[in-house]
Amino acid sequence: MGEGICKRKVPPMYALAFLVVVGIVVLVHEFGHLVAAKACGVKVYEFAIGFGPRLFSWTRGDTLYAIRTLPLGGMCRFAGMDDSDMAEEQIHEDDPRSFLNRPVWQRILIVVAGPLMNFLLAIVILSVIFASYGVPMATVVEVFKDSPAAAAGFEADDTILSIDGKPVASVAGFINTVASSWGKELKVEVLRDGQKVILEVTPVRDSESNIGRVGMSLMEVPSKAGAGGSILGSFRYTLGIVDTTLASMGAALTGRVKAEVAGIVGIAGMSAQAARQGFPSLMMLVALISTSLGLLNLMPIPVLDGGWVLLLTIEAVRGKPLSPQVEGFLKFVGLALLVLLMVYATVSDISRIVLQRM
Repeated sequence: MGEGICKRKVPPMYALAFLVVVGIVVLVHEFGHLVAAKACGVKVYEFAIGFGPRLFSWTRGDTLYAIRTLPLGGMCRFAGMDDSDMAEEQIHEDDPRSFLNRPVWQRILIVVAGPLMNFLLAIVILSVIFASYGVPMATVVEVFKDSPAAAAGFEADDTILSIDGKPVASVAGFINTVASSWGKELKVEVLRDGQKVILEVTPVRDSESNIGRVGMSLMEVPSKAGAGGSILGSFRYTLGIVDTTLASMGAALTGRVKAEVAGIVGIAGMSAQAARQGFPSLMMLVALISTSLGLLNLMPIPVLDGGWVLLLTIEAVRGKPLSPQVEGFLKFVGLALLVLLMVYATVSDISRIVLQRM
């Protein structure tokens, strides 16, 4: 078993797919910060594609644009936040171009612009895919006898529209919501023969897997919707991903389901699988990860964008920022939490790979 794992090589195409997925998502995120900073009058020292030593660089205005060696996303360095010892990257503490001297609302806008660009990227990608192939809708294939779904009145060919008023993102979105909602009544809106119908169903807990089930099988059926419908469908799909992710996180924190987290290894594996299935699948993965990254960055954890929003909100309420000591401690705690999450995600990725090989 171990020998087989060691001999397995990752084809260059799959490594390239991983770089494409991560590179696009992170680069768009940083580009959002760049555009917002420029619009708010903050001096941007450097906007770089990739990390490591510079390969090429040019200056436009007061910003250095660079292409670096490692093509894993990019970075955007602001005056007041990312000052260095270089003479050209020194700015007076009272300079209005410093990030720290801009109004709180502008600083919040600059911070949230990154995650918002991730959501926008997902919507654009999904709109193009849906316009080309149709909007994927979760459709009932079979309702099992004597199941909660049968008792609720589900029928074959029902199209799932929403759960408790929230849009459903694909079959996976429906399954994830049901899995974490055992014992809770759900109001499911379905489309049946052109009419919208509300059905009430309560998932039952599967004693073996400890997740909720309603007793029916589903499949994704693409539905042609035109340009407007494709854009609307992309919004609903993105909102569905956000809602499903938050619901899964809440269920994991309360112990209702096991936490499922993917790290770099897991993303690389998903990128390889998506690349095998074709370009549209790879772009769907980019949209999914872009949405997840945007949502993760909005979490109120210091060192993340959401943590900055939290600190800036506290500053707005107090009329002054927290002391450097308190802010430094909170950022240390936030960094420690992120490191633990990364370690847990990596261990989970490796465990899944090992179990699949056994």
